[in-house]
Amino acid sequence: MVKWIRVLVVEPGKSPDIREMPNNLKAFELTIGGYLEIAESVRPGCSIIYNGNKPLLKKPLRRSDIEGTFIIVRVDPPEPVSLRQEDITTLSEVYS
Repeated sequence: MVKWIRVLVVEPGKSPDIREMPNNLKAFELTIGGYLEIAESVRPGCSIIYNGNKPLLKKPLRRSDIEGTFIIVRVDPPEPVSLRQEDITTLSEVYS
């Protein structure tokens, strides 16, 4: 498993932020502020990690579909990996 990955962190009221973060459960939980859940993003191969205490009713197509801070990662089953530059460009626009 890769120890550090490049992700997008999206916080309420802020633009998506590119970050390098540890690739582990604890780091993800600390960033989103709770128990994590994973949902598909609008970009194939990428997933959204969000606070599972705030359930989603549908696939998160817009930023407003997700409450609180969330992380977007690329997934190479079974684990998260760094986003590609084209992922960052597309997802930054979608979730701005």
